[in-house]
Amino acid sequence: MQAPMQSWDDQRIKRERLALLQATMRQRNVGALYLEDSMFKRYVLNTKVPGSAVFVPVEGEALAIVRRRDIGYVGAQHPNVRLPFESRGGAHSESGDANESGDGAAIGDGVADLMREYGLEGEQVAVDLLGPVAYFGLTRAEIALVDAAPIFEKTWSVKTDDELEIYRAIGHQYEHAMTAFRDALRPGITENQLAAVITSAWYEADGEDIAQLNVCVAENMNPWKRWPTQRAANDGDFAGVDLHGRGFNGLRGDASRTFFVGEHPTAAHRDLYRRAYDYLRSSIAVWRAGRTIEDAMRDVPRVPPSIQPQLFNYNYAHGVGLGSSDYPHVNPMRPAIDDVLKVNQVLAIECYFAEENHPLCVKLEEQIIVRDGEPELLGPAMPFDERLIR
Repeated sequence: MQAPMQSWDDQRIKRERLALLQATMRQRNVGALYLEDSMFKRYVLNTKVPGSAVFVPVEGEALAIVRRRDIGYVGAQHPNVRLPFESRGGAHSESGDANESGDGAAIGDGVADLMREYGLEGEQVAVDLLGPVAYFGLTRAEIALVDAAPIFEKTWSVKTDDELEIYRAIGHQYEHAMTAFRDALRPGITENQLAAVITSAWYEADGEDIAQLNVCVAENMNPWKRWPTQRAANDGDFAGVDLHGRGFNGLRGDASRTFFVGEHPTAAHRDLYRRAYDYLRSSIAVWRAGRTIEDAMRDVPRVPPSIQPQLFNYNYAHGVGLGSSDYPHVNPMRPAIDDVLKVNQVLAIECYFAEENHPLCVKLEEQIIVRDGEPELLGPAMPFDERLIR
């Protein structure tokens, strides 16, 4: 597969993300972010940086705090960089992560100094998953800490136009990978071999890496056992795949497919597959901008009681982005989130059709862009088993 032509602007992505993030910070009365988690750092910098931290003031450019060895390549993408905080004794940390010196005081004093430098002294600092050294250093410096996760989940739920271009390219990567999986299916091939096929296809399509890959055959599909094994596919089995691939700029997709192994599906195979397919396609239409999540949940197609226990282990829909499963999480077992669907959210629509203690299972999942009208399907040529839905 030829890699898609880049139709997005990396620097514009970074500028627009920062503006959106700072707007959310103002709404929540947060003066700055101090970030060590790789996912949040990447969202801000639009660059993959190991062993670093990021300071984001509510006004002005984000500051990358990186090791000396990384300043060159990080600075080429994001010029506002500094070395790790010095301890009061004057030593930089150069071991492990950028600020993992074993001296939490250096981190606490360093962030406090930045707050004064940016005129933010006394304001709240939102943080992510900190190690104990950083946490105790910041609390020792009497910095008021709050959780950064709610700020990010609301900010990155709605994608910029450039991010949508990336997701369209990711859709084509999924088309290639799922087609390779389908074409490799034959009696005797193992789950591990199928996992190797789809991994190779993902890299052929210029995917960055694979965050999670589930390959299950026959009884391993119900209950869904996730991790591939040496179980070989036999004639008459279903084979399922759930691929969480990181595409361009680290954005992550999430889609599933199930295919029949062999040439002679039974009426039971056809019936279950067709019902799952019809449910999935009918579900997509309810996710339209301006609707409340409660309204959308109410309009998801009903399923027989025998299917509900397994299906409801999954979300009706969830956000897709840099994380494994992003906001909103639309869980059929919980009350609806009090929110409205927004234009340019990217959602994964889930479908898992199986009865408990039954050998047959069909797992399908699509990715969509929420619109005012009909949602846009990402990877529209990603194959289903056409033999079962004719």
